[in-house]
Amino acid sequence: MTEPGFGRLLATIVLAAACAFLIYAGIITFFVNPYIAHHTWSQVDRNLRVYGDDTGAGGESVYFIGNSQVIHDLDPAVVEEVLAGSNLSLRVHNLGVDDDTPLQRLIELRGILEARPRMVILGYSYTSFSNLTRYVPDDNLALLSGKLRLDPASRSLFSPDQLALIDGNWFGELLFKRKFIIPSIRKVFGIHLQERDNIVNDTMTYEQKLIIAKNPYDAFLAPVYAEENVQKEAFRHLARELEAANITVVYVTMPLDPMRSETIPDATRENFSLFMNATGVRSLDLERAYGSADFMDLVHMNRYGREKFSGSVGALILGEVRPGAV
Repeated sequence: MTEPGFGRLLATIVLAAACAFLIYAGIITFFVNPYIAHHTWSQVDRNLRVYGDDTGAGGESVYFIGNSQVIHDLDPAVVEEVLAGSNLSLRVHNLGVDDDTPLQRLIELRGILEARPRMVILGYSYTSFSNLTRYVPDDNLALLSGKLRLDPASRSLFSPDQLALIDGNWFGELLFKRKFIIPSIRKVFGIHLQERDNIVNDTMTYEQKLIIAKNPYDAFLAPVYAEENVQKEAFRHLARELEAANITVVYVTMPLDPMRSETIPDATRENFSLFMNATGVRSLDLERAYGSADFMDLVHMNRYGREKFSGSVGALILGEVRPGAV
């Protein structure tokens, strides 16, 4: 092949590659990014922004972190109203993340420590501490890789594959998004399955709750064993680091509909209680504190339950910040 011919071939290849990249980037920009804008990684991203905004603000915030139960159950406005009634002005943030676990929350630990809130309340249920619980979605690591900073102890709890996602760069993130191309295009053209956000809408009937409660394979029934696991290690590290920074830490066992609560094995409660007592973290068990009428399904509260629970959280904060006030 002559030299001019090779040059034209090379130019054609470079031009084709550039066109392919531009098409790919266009698909990511106009189809994928809007599609993933409300996935769980965006909840983590929101939290990181809150910590950044609070850094240097004087520690007048309370962070309530946990899973989807926190998202549904806590109304910061109600909590702040309770606090204001006792002349206490604190900003209360609902920083729940769907399917959250203590291990996942370690990716936010550095941000929390730098923000230095007055108090951190951790709200989970037993399933978050089970050996069988999903660890951390790859999406939440790969799509935030440029913003995640983990201390050595936190890094030691993640797998090599997870660390590779955490340590990724913008190009790796761009390539990772290819997994969303087909579902994002299908959604644009109306060919999509029911989205997660539509699963929990209206309050379930007694019969609907009963069907779910009788399902022995419900992921929410994942047992807690006496043995150690990565979720327990992550929780201990999270609590130790926060307390070492003079941040008040309280654990809350989140409320459950009595129909769900009665299906939790006694061994799970016993094993969890032994673990939590050993951590030395102040804890409040609200699992069975509310009636079935306060829940929209078996694990998430409706607006009536939300107001009651938020009032209880306000009293909890007052009791910690001003002992004897409640």
